[in-house]
Amino acid sequence: MNDKTRIAKPVDKTRDDGDTTVFVGRDNTGANDHPPVGSNPGLIPSAAADFTADATVLKPDPRDPDTTRIATPAREAVFFEPSSSRVGAVTKTVIKGRFELDKLLGVGGMGAVYKALDRRKVEASDSEPYVAIKLLNDDFRQHPDAFISLQREARKSQTLAHPNIVTVYDFDREGERVFMTMEFLEGAPLDKLLREHAGVGLEFELACSVLKDISQALIYAHSHSIVHSDFKPGNIFVTEKKGAKVFDFGIARAVSEGSIASKAGEKTLFDASTLGALTPAYASMEMLQGGEPAPSDDVYALGCVAYELFSGRHPFGKTPADKAWEQKLKPERIKSLNRRQWRALESALALKRQDRTATVEEFVQRFYVNSTWKWLLGGAFAALLVGAGVAYNQLERENVAEQQRVKIELEQQLQKELKERRIADKRQTIGRLIDLSTLTPSWEEDLQVELDEYAQLNPEDENYLDTSRQQVYELFVAAATGQLNLGNLDQADAMLTSAANWYGESGETAAIKSQLEQEREELRARLEAERLAAEREAERLRQQELAEERRRAEQEKQRQLNAILGEMEDSLRCRFDMNIGGVSPQLTALAQLDAAKALKIRPVLAEELNGCIKGLAAEDPLRTEPLLQQARALLPEQQLLQDFKLDYCGHLQPGSGGRGDRYTCADRLENGSKGPTMVVVNGDTRKALVVSKYEISNADFKHFCSATSHCEGLELGPDTLPVNNVSIAQAEEYLDWLSAQTGYDYRLPNEREWFAAASGNGNPEAADRNCFLKYGGIEKGTELLAARAGTGNAFGIVNAVGNVQEWVFGPEGKLMAAGGSRDDAMSRCLVTTKRFHSGEADGLTGFRIVRNFE
Repeated sequence: MNDKTRIAKPVDKTRDDGDTTVFVGRDNTGANDHPPVGSNPGLIPSAAADFTADATVLKPDPRDPDTTRIATPAREAVFFEPSSSRVGAVTKTVIKGRFELDKLLGVGGMGAVYKALDRRKVEASDSEPYVAIKLLNDDFRQHPDAFISLQREARKSQTLAHPNIVTVYDFDREGERVFMTMEFLEGAPLDKLLREHAGVGLEFELACSVLKDISQALIYAHSHSIVHSDFKPGNIFVTEKKGAKVFDFGIARAVSEGSIASKAGEKTLFDASTLGALTPAYASMEMLQGGEPAPSDDVYALGCVAYELFSGRHPFGKTPADKAWEQKLKPERIKSLNRRQWRALESALALKRQDRTATVEEFVQRFYVNSTWKWLLGGAFAALLVGAGVAYNQLERENVAEQQRVKIELEQQLQKELKERRIADKRQTIGRLIDLSTLTPSWEEDLQVELDEYAQLNPEDENYLDTSRQQVYELFVAAATGQLNLGNLDQADAMLTSAANWYGESGETAAIKSQLEQEREELRARLEAERLAAEREAERLRQQELAEERRRAEQEKQRQLNAILGEMEDSLRCRFDMNIGGVSPQLTALAQLDAAKALKIRPVLAEELNGCIKGLAAEDPLRTEPLLQQARALLPEQQLLQDFKLDYCGHLQPGSGGRGDRYTCADRLENGSKGPTMVVVNGDTRKALVVSKYEISNADFKHFCSATSHCEGLELGPDTLPVNNVSIAQAEEYLDWLSAQTGYDYRLPNEREWFAAASGNGNPEAADRNCFLKYGGIEKGTELLAARAGTGNAFGIVNAVGNVQEWVFGPEGKLMAAGGSRDDAMSRCLVTTKRFHSGEADGLTGFRIVRNFE
């Protein structure tokens, strides 16, 4: 497990599974409909890749590409970088006309966090124009006080303005969107760093630095009456230049009276703390038992994080505190810490609150006894802030009644600002369209829609509408003048009509129309003269063509012959997509035009096709096979094509079979089915040899039995197993049948050929070979395995050693069995194992086949 957030029903103490954040304490009737994803906002893209595959997944809603939805469960990454498509982020969505959403960074208990471009910062040439923007999720947005909730979180985080706490800039709303802006960080989350240093921890100086930074953050938060309540590595971010920072105070809670703050205040309305969120691996026993929060709860979480910083592991192995108490677990001493530091850390990890260090400040003073003066100043400052925090909470209690009035005033102000922004945006759009001035019907339609919407939005601004229409009128008048000068009279007329539609007729348009009509008269006269001249020229050409008709008739036959031959040449360009069958109509046409020439060209075509098919077969015989069939059908009398032998293994390089199925082959049987799967290897004299990749299976042998009826009384086992219990005579009959079916001379390998293929360039035998082994509860060789089971050697040969021993011919043609069988002990089941064989059927002997590589 890791520090990622999950959704759960009320805490089941018997099923806590580590450091997953659990949300409890609310009505769970809809918990599984739209569950929040977690409390870790994941403020940088690099954090996204480290979420576990069993976490809840965030995906775009296919019904609305601009809407993000939650899907559970899934076995895929929680967050992912968006590409040019809309994956994990809202493409080009702009909030408040200012924040342009770039990509989804993560989700927290209250909503989603995006990286956003702040257009105001861009205008100001800010070197860091990006911010993180947090949007409320549906559950929170549907709550009547969601706006107040986010305002409270923003104000709470703004109150915690500290170098080691993520800075919150502002909160706002736009329509139904309620959001908060924060600083955008670059670096890595602490949980990722700890996973990279699992079991060893961070470098000592870096661990001390991170511990100081996060301790300062908690001291400061506690001075403002706030307990984080979900402090863990996933909520700590180690930046590249700004040290370590604590974030996600979205579920942080003000502690109750008797600790730092009173019970009254914001909790009387709506607060994220009502979720009761916690992470079992880092929650104190009191938190797991539902007690009121106290600073010592954060001390326990800080102790767990500190232990991981220096050791790379959780002090209790991610066991929740209550279970650690029941199991009487104690953290193992960290050797890199001196005695003072270890005692301070051990006290912070006490499972009972009364035994635990009460405050983070006290823990720091004990841990850094030689640097106490550095923390005293911070402690004194924190004490002052405690008083300020108490006064602040008192003021909150007095202002509860004011919250609703402030809310209404803010909403009214937001509505006013929204209208002003919409007016400004609409003006900007209208201005951009006028500047674009494409003067097309769709452009006019778009501009008219924008002006109509502006009139509805701001009806009193008639002057702006009139000025805009006049600008459009002037654009069309200028365009009409330009078209007239170019001689495009119809276009000029259309432009004048559009100008009048936008701003009425004028003396200027009347003058242009008069000039346009004069140009039309001159054009009509010119066109008439051109028409008469064209008629005279057409008559001259007709007379000329009649005079040349005889010459064209004599040339026509040769032209048709050349055309047919050219088409045939184009159709028969040697490539895999050539359409040989499509040449048949051309041959027919050639025979009708010149029968003698048609007869002479057929053997020439056969010779060309033979060479082409031979070359293509060397690249890919499977793609060449239909071309050969088409050629034979086109020229059935040409024996050269009928005798062509297609080698389905001829394109393979010797020794390539180990690269995968693409480097195997299979010869065709007469019925079109495939023979055994083969690979090409270097033989005993480095001469290439085609060898079956697998032992001949029962399924292979049954094809022979079915076709010949020569297996009467022979009982074969399951199709997947290698064939056995057949005699050498029956194997030879199978090889004769296979040779007749494919046209290739199939045989059993000799001893040297078999060894060259089975040894696979001298590599050791496969560790998973099916030989006899019985050791320590492991048993092998008890039964035959499928012919295709097992690991292939460098040539792709499977089960050469073990399973069934294979027939080969030794010196002087003596029959032998090579490679050992499942009955041979693993230590004697080797590629060098061989024994003489009688050729009689037995259950331990099968065979592999070979043919020459042509």
